[in-house]
Amino acid sequence: MEVVAIGEALIDILSHDCMHNKASNSELDFTQFAGGAPANVAVAVAKLGGSSYLLGKVGNDKFGRFLINALKMYNVNTSYVGFSKKGKTALAFVSLDENGERTFEFYDKDAAHYDLQITDLEPSLFSTPKIVSFCSGSFAKPLVLNTTLHALKHFKESGSVTCFDINFRSAFWDEPLTAKSVIEDVAKTVDIIKASKDELISLYGIEHIDTTIRSWVDSGVALVLMTDGGEPITFSSSSFSGTYPCPKAYVVDTTAAGDAFVGGFLYQISSLVSNKTEFTDWANNFTNVSKAIDFATKCGAKTVATFGAFDALPTYHDISASTLKSSCRC
Repeated sequence: MEVVAIGEALIDILSHDCMHNKASNSELDFTQFAGGAPANVAVAVAKLGGSSYLLGKVGNDKFGRFLINALKMYNVNTSYVGFSKKGKTALAFVSLDENGERTFEFYDKDAAHYDLQITDLEPSLFSTPKIVSFCSGSFAKPLVLNTTLHALKHFKESGSVTCFDINFRSAFWDEPLTAKSVIEDVAKTVDIIKASKDELISLYGIEHIDTTIRSWVDSGVALVLMTDGGEPITFSSSSFSGTYPCPKAYVVDTTAAGDAFVGGFLYQISSLVSNKTEFTDWANNFTNVSKAIDFATKCGAKTVATFGAFDALPTYHDISASTLKSSCRC
């Protein structure tokens, strides 16, 4: 199946001081990296050998053209990426600590990716079943929320498989306090949910993580995956649950780790199923899910060893040649 990622492509700006573990000074030099969680997922799938698209908008500026060229270089289909007439390409200034963990400062006011409109949705998007990946950033503003919900409705009608990577960034939301209810409403309608433990704590509180995941599964979500940095992955479905350890990794930049995980997981599904019915059968098989998680954790571990996002995401050869080991605990 083809994978369509909905949402933002943006520029990650990383200082040379971060990249070389130097103390900050008043005259910083920066390097731009192509990024944005949905764009990263599309690139992750394509670099592994899958077929992927990005559905979104960039600014009609140098950064936007840089992103389009970068997506094409990694074989992502950009047929559904447009240029906004209203907004510029968003920027994210990335700071890294000594462990490679990142914090972001976003420059995204009236950004191009929020300008996605229903009229931008071409009928060919919905002609065949696809695997559709999206993040909560696509619900952070009214216009893009309306468009994304419209797209998801039509994708579901075409028999597509939907994957919601929560990827909560409060800075994206004009009214962050509304995020919890919006995310909750959408989460109960999808097939796969991926969330980090930190996101679930931020949104629902640590004491409500288990009940939140269970409510999603009870509502019909086929599979919930919770990541926790380098700690084991937690997976839950109506048929089984368990944990899967992450391989040890050399960490310099965690920017695209979660996106690599999602991309690797969806690539595995895309190579084995061709419609929603086949996905349902696949997701009910413990061995299938554990193998996909194993592959996805290796994708994440490879990615954190390199700065940036697109460039850091692994190829299939990188993973097949990897000696990283994991084993399932259920």
